[in-house]
Amino acid sequence: MVTISPAGADDIGVVQALADHVWRRHYPGIISIEQIDYMLEQGYSREALLRYVDATDAGLALARVDDEPVAFVAWQKSDSGSMKLEKLYVAPKHHGKGVGRALIEHVIATARRAGCRDVMLQVNRNNGSSIRAYEHCGFAIRKRGDFAIGNGFVMEDYVMVRSLET
Repeated sequence: MVTISPAGADDIGVVQALADHVWRRHYPGIISIEQIDYMLEQGYSREALLRYVDATDAGLALARVDDEPVAFVAWQKSDSGSMKLEKLYVAPKHHGKGVGRALIEHVIATARRAGCRDVMLQVNRNNGSSIRAYEHCGFAIRKRGDFAIGNGFVMEDYVMVRSLET
């Protein structure tokens, strides 16, 4: 059974370890090792993760299976009325078991309570397995974009959206 709970400052190390584990297994062949290292350093520093813990319009949650942390999700409300799902990573041995879907539904419920009209995310255009998983959870590709992230690196992403209007 999957349990989802808010992550606090004391959980940052767990999130960092999960991110490192997942990224180093999933992203080689999609992006370079140098870009993986850079993105982990930038996006998973203690300061970067604390913004999800400390902000009132953002959140960070951990998913556990049998009390073992196996996945996490981070989100932030945008000025445009969307909720942006910014990070969603599941340990490989738990893929296909509903953990990612449970985290997505957690963010969807949070977005509904916040009055958001949709949830959006970005996913690498070469990350076929994640694109398919998001499509199975009701997301659709809205546009493609190339986003400079510093140090000469570019994220070549799709922007995917799930409408919350019924």
